[in-house]
Amino acid sequence: MITERIEPILGNLLSTDTGREVDPFTDSEVVRLTAINLELAVKNLMTANAPPECLVITADICTHKLMAVPTADGEVKVLVFES
Repeated sequence: MITERIEPILGNLLSTDTGREVDPFTDSEVVRLTAINLELAVKNLMTANAPPECLVITADICTHKLMAVPTADGEVKVLVFES
């Protein structure tokens, strides 16, 4: 069996301190819908008993990068980064 190493993509993203939460009034529909999909994907994985500390889902769209991560209180936080 051949295995390959998967490099983490988090190194390509900025620190979570530089991200912001989705703004429903100023963000485009594409950003809002992508954020909702990421949040639901993380929530589904959490209910499937995936370890939350291992869950980080990202999406790159033309003008933004989005990252969804579980929080310590069991919720999901989606951060938006300007490209």
